[in-house]
Amino acid sequence: MNWNIETGKQISIILSIIVMLLMVIKHRKTGKENLFFIIGYLLFSLIDIFCYFYYDLTNLPTDIFYVIGFLMIVFFLYLFYYHQLLYVPLLKKIQTIILALFVLNIAVMFSTEDDLLHHFSFNMLYVDILLLLFSIILFLYQTFNSDKILEIKSYLPFWIAVALLIFFIGSIPILFFRTTVSETIYFFILFMLNLISNGILILGLIWNKQEKIR
Repeated sequence: MNWNIETGKQISIILSIIVMLLMVIKHRKTGKENLFFIIGYLLFSLIDIFCYFYYDLTNLPTDIFYVIGFLMIVFFLYLFYYHQLLYVPLLKKIQTIILALFVLNIAVMFSTEDDLLHHFSFNMLYVDILLLLFSIILFLYQTFNSDKILEIKSYLPFWIAVALLIFFIGSIPILFFRTTVSETIYFFILFMLNLISNGILILGLIWNKQEKIR
């Protein structure tokens, strides 16, 4: 399979920059309800870009940036984003429990894994992904049982949910079998997932319509 891994990474960086610029340009229309996701996305993209050039220049490990920035801060922002979006009392309570489980997961990983800050924990990542997927399911359940379904195309949180679902559901198998597949296939699949999810985010940002302030 002829696939240039570095080219794929560079294209992914360009896509992330395009999405970030679009978020900045359309910040007045995205609304406060999407603020925590936007901050999380910006943080993760900036970490990813920084680590790409940092490793290229120094050849030093970047695990600590991903562990703290991505596994802890970004996922917390994403989970809190859904806590903010949920307004059905029972669903919001469940999301509060999910947030508590997220904090508990961090505590457990620190106590069971050696030198967590300098070693990227895939176990921690799997739990984070599962908690996020449960959060998205709660949000979609609420959305499809509300009037939002009538204006779904212009409802940015829906497209954010779809983008996250595709990226993380798609990434679970390839992450799990990362040691048994070739590096080329591994990075190609991640690139395609990144391409699709960012493409959905771009469409969501373009189609989004800000609700009038009541």
